[in-house]
Amino acid sequence: MPRPRKNSQIGNPSETLNGPVLPASLVDRIDPALPKAPQVYDVLRAAIVTLVMPPGCLINERQLCEQLGVSRTPLREAILQLSVENLVLVIPNSGTFVSRINLQDVFDGQLVRDALEMKVVRLAAAKMNTSAERKLDFNLHQQTKLAEDLDYDGFYELDEEFHSMICDIGASPGMWKIINSAKAQLDRVRRLAFPAPSHLSVVLKEHTAIATALKIRASDEAAAAMKVHLDRVFETIRRLIVEQSDYFSSVSNVDLDRYESFLREARRDE
Repeated sequence: MPRPRKNSQIGNPSETLNGPVLPASLVDRIDPALPKAPQVYDVLRAAIVTLVMPPGCLINERQLCEQLGVSRTPLREAILQLSVENLVLVIPNSGTFVSRINLQDVFDGQLVRDALEMKVVRLAAAKMNTSAERKLDFNLHQQTKLAEDLDYDGFYELDEEFHSMICDIGASPGMWKIINSAKAQLDRVRRLAFPAPSHLSVVLKEHTAIATALKIRASDEAAAAMKVHLDRVFETIRRLIVEQSDYFSSVSNVDLDRYESFLREARRDE
């Protein structure tokens, strides 16, 4: 096998030679009766976001095909889509690797999320009904249990479901699909932050504030609570680029200051 050339996007080849073993919880998502490529994409994206396949990790195609029970064709289709999202890096004659986290991609995802969710949460406040309230309450109840158990993967899925429900209430399921397709790099930052002390309890508190405002149909309060929640990603990045610097491509606090300032200016112009 050719030796991977050195690249700032990849890890130490001797440490990533065989690639990771996917957990059963991901492998079991593959339904043999359904088209393979979209399923493989979902599995690999989840593995990358949850850091089962961390930045710099080698993507061993043969190993993944064996684990997932698929041929090379759907796997390569999935890798191509992940490459478009800058989640993987294909280096000719060397291999395919999980990309390091690029701050510009994170910020682009944050812009999309901010622009759409800040509007959708206001719409959701106007459209709330008893059924929606019950769904949000049940989701928050589950979040509370998983936060107590420090179940990071389970909590992340409920976090995604919480925001998806708000999009469903305020607009349509299609709105969350648009947001989700733009925030792959942002999701890695969000998930990377979960093990930090008290992080889950802080997220749960912010989710509860959003839901409380929605249930009393207070659109301004719901938007304010959502703003606090979304903006905390900047605090998260500042910490992670110090504690997990090897997971990021070139980044500095100067860049982060510039991006955060741009977002605040964009909001004032609305």
